[in-house]
Amino acid sequence: MLVMQKAFQVKTKIITAADLTALRALLPLHDSDVVLTEERLTDKLALPTYVQVITRESLGCGPNTPDIVSAAVKAIGSGAKRIIGIGGGATLDLAKLLSLEQALPLDVAFARQELLRKGRKLILVPATPGTGSEVTPYCAIYFPQLGAQLILNSDALYADTAFLCPEFLVDIPFKVFAASSFDAFTHACESYLSALATPFSQLMALQAVKLLISAWQNIVQQGVGVLEDEVANVQLAGTLAGISYANAGCAAVHALAYPLSTRLKIPHGEANYLVFNAVMELYQQKAPQGALAGLTSLMAVLLDCAPQQVFKVFDNLCQSLLPRRSLRQCGMEESQIIAFTDMVLTRQNMLIANGYVQLSAGEIAAIYRKLLQ
Repeated sequence: MLVMQKAFQVKTKIITAADLTALRALLPLHDSDVVLTEERLTDKLALPTYVQVITRESLGCGPNTPDIVSAAVKAIGSGAKRIIGIGGGATLDLAKLLSLEQALPLDVAFARQELLRKGRKLILVPATPGTGSEVTPYCAIYFPQLGAQLILNSDALYADTAFLCPEFLVDIPFKVFAASSFDAFTHACESYLSALATPFSQLMALQAVKLLISAWQNIVQQGVGVLEDEVANVQLAGTLAGISYANAGCAAVHALAYPLSTRLKIPHGEANYLVFNAVMELYQQKAPQGALAGLTSLMAVLLDCAPQQVFKVFDNLCQSLLPRRSLRQCGMEESQIIAFTDMVLTRQNMLIANGYVQLSAGEIAAIYRKLLQ
């Protein structure tokens, strides 16, 4: 009998700030702090001049790469005592690396992840609703020479403190908001279905699902004008889902979304959205009982439909928020199906292995072919 170690932990202190005024009071800044943030946030933050501020854009465009990490390490120097990351997932991931005793060279960091040590206090403030990076031990780095994104995983990457301030979400473009919140939904569902799930991680995942579906329903029924009333719940859902997947991991949805983001440049949250229903419907065909039955039962109550109709009704809700594009509309060709399937099985094998049920190469290819139409 195979015995897996299942555990649950929350290593990050989480503080909620009602607005920016409260955040400034709860997080006083010092001249030994380095704030890593984004240009869109600098006016809103109004940071004091005695604090070193680095914008993510000043280091380079696109995902975090070895060159961007090197530029960031050089920019902060050696005197920083706290790294404060304020922004989206890529910004928070980079802040995690800057908090390490030694982030470079990256090949050594990836080869000896168990030896990574935190060298500075790390404070993370998410300014998008979905990545959950503020409470996870993961950091994504894209290696252009490999054409692949690799994930660093170490307890040293956990933030010491995370601040949730929903005011950051108020003026995000709606399409970005919808896609990013769907990333949180995927984290919740995949971690709930994971073989590594515990009752604690599943409770957090289910609460995230409830918060997100309720928020989306209200937006669809009442219009985007109610978005400001929902941002706090959506941000909370993102953090709950982050805690859940930090403990139980993600699986096939993220794995199949990976080539869509790296090769077709589809935003991560939208890529998850494009493949989510197809993966879940296949799960339902292959193993409708077990954890999936629990998830679909909850969703059926929330969506007021029969469990067998959950994913159809859910898709209608999602398309009211973010109209679905076919993969062909996103630039994918049928000739890429085999290459994308190979990328999933070789470069995302750990995610596939963590799936609710195992998907064959033929099943993965069939999903891509279906989504091309």
